[in-house]
Amino acid sequence: MKNLVKGKKGFTLIELVIVIAILGILAGIAIPRFLDATATARGARIVADLRTIDSAIVIYNAKTGSLPTDPEQITTAATTEKPNNLQLLAVWPKPATGSAIFPAAPTASVTPAETEYTITDGRGTLGTNTASDLAEGGTGYKKKA
Repeated sequence: MKNLVKGKKGFTLIELVIVIAILGILAGIAIPRFLDATATARGARIVADLRTIDSAIVIYNAKTGSLPTDPEQITTAATTEKPNNLQLLAVWPKPATGSAIFPAAPTASVTPAETEYTITDGRGTLGTNTASDLAEGGTGYKKKA
C-alpha cells in the first residue's frame, strides 16, 4: 500500500489532455468575443471623434458666422494671416485603424479605407460617413465612391 502512494506523483496523461481540451474550448469562446469588443470600441471611438469634430464646427459657426472648410481653422489659434482660426480642438483626431463595428450596423465588421477625418458641408466625415450615419439608427458605413 505504501509503494502505491509513493509512486503516484503528478497528473496522468488523460487528466492533462482533458484540461488542455477545456482550455481550448474556453479560448475558442473568449477570443472571438474579445475581438468583437475591440472592433466595437474602434467603431465607438470613430463615432465619438466625429461628434467632437461636429461640436467644434458648431462652436466655430456660432463665433464666426461661417462654417470651417479646413481642419486647421478649428485646431490652430488665430494669427494675423488667419484671423478666423479658433483653437477649439487641441489636435485633429486620427481614426482608429483596423476593423470596426459601428452602432448603426452592430453585426457588420468593416475596415474603413479612409485614414483621415475631413470637413464636408459643415460636418466631420470619414469618407462619406458622418457621426449620424454610423451611430445607432444610422445607415451604417458606406465606402467612398
